Amino acid sequence: MPFNYMFPLRAAQFLFAIITLGLTGYVAHWYIVRDGVSSPSQINFLIFASLWTLFTVPYLTVAPVYFPKLTHKYATLATDALTMLFWFAGFVALAVFLSALSLCLGSVCGGAKAAAAFGAFIW
Repeated sequence: MPFNYMFPLRAAQFLFAIITLGLTGYVAHWYIVRDGVSSPSQINFLIFASLWTLFTVPYLTVAPVYFPKLTHKYATLATDALTMLFWFAGFVALAVFLSALSLCLGSVCGGAKAAAAFGAFIW
C-alpha cells in the first residue's frame, strides 16, 4: 500500500496553525495591555485564519477516510482553497504592515515577524 502523504501534511498544518495562533495572540494581547487599543486588523485576521484552520483540518483529514459518502470532492477543494486564500492574504497583509512600521523592537516585533513567517509556511 502506498504511503499517504496527506496525514503528515495536515498534522504540520495543524501544528503551524497552533504556533501562529499563539504568536498572534501574544501580539494582540500586547497591544491591548500596553497601549489599551485594539490590535491591528492584520493580527486579528491571522488569528481568524488560525482558528479557521483548526476547525477545517480535522474535517479535511477525517471525513474522506471515515465518511467518504458524506465528503464531496468540490466541498473539500473549496475548503482547502479558501484556507489557502486566508493564509496568503493574512501573511502578506502582516508583512506589509510590519514593513511600514518605523520602529519595531522587542519580543512583540519578533513574535509578529515569526507569525508572518509561519503564515507563509502554512500557505
